[in-house]
Amino acid sequence: MGSLPYIIASLSLISAIFSGLFNIKDRPMARTSFKTLASVLFLATAIFSMYQAGKDTNYTIMVLTALTSGMLGDIFLSVDGLVFEKYRNYFMVIGAICFGMGHILFSAIFLSLVGSFEYYLLIIMAIIPILLFLMSKMAKINFGKFTIPVYVYSLMLSLMLITGINLFIQNGTIGALLILIAAILFTISDSCLALKEFAYKGRHKPLIYIVLITYYIAQNLFALTVMLSV
Repeated sequence: MGSLPYIIASLSLISAIFSGLFNIKDRPMARTSFKTLASVLFLATAIFSMYQAGKDTNYTIMVLTALTSGMLGDIFLSVDGLVFEKYRNYFMVIGAICFGMGHILFSAIFLSLVGSFEYYLLIIMAIIPILLFLMSKMAKINFGKFTIPVYVYSLMLSLMLITGINLFIQNGTIGALLILIAAILFTISDSCLALKEFAYKGRHKPLIYIVLITYYIAQNLFALTVMLSV
């Protein structure tokens, strides 16, 4: 029982890698199936971590809620190859909203665990959109009608990152370290996702795997913190 959450987390990552493989092979049904399985499994990682820890705390409930939001975002974004093109943007928007809610929830969780905040970290909220702008210019990316949502999303992502950094500065526990690593990996994943989708139209092979691996490691690390003192 003690190793079960880690086994489930490993299976989640393996499923994500298979999803990437089927994405490259242009098999949308298999891609969606394995990606959905990978997302269900990181939620299962959190559930079994809760049973392993033997505690049902507010932190646990909030993490499960945030992970559920992420899982729903994954599902909506992964079915783009199974729906008519005219509906694809709707699924992307709904998926992005789910992810944004997840970021806000995680930010609220991290802030609830500490009694103070390092306000100089707010500079990161300015740096990330600037880096996004520079990346778009260097890679000649045109976000088009998604420009405002992309920058709003980047602010939500940076909020989760700085609250994760603040948590580690204040607490310095193993759980806080895992959260910090997960927040950094999430930031890398979403940055690469923007590059993959808008610069390469989703077809860049290395980026497909980088996005999936960093994202699912991050979500499973968040899930495993349920067992730890944060």
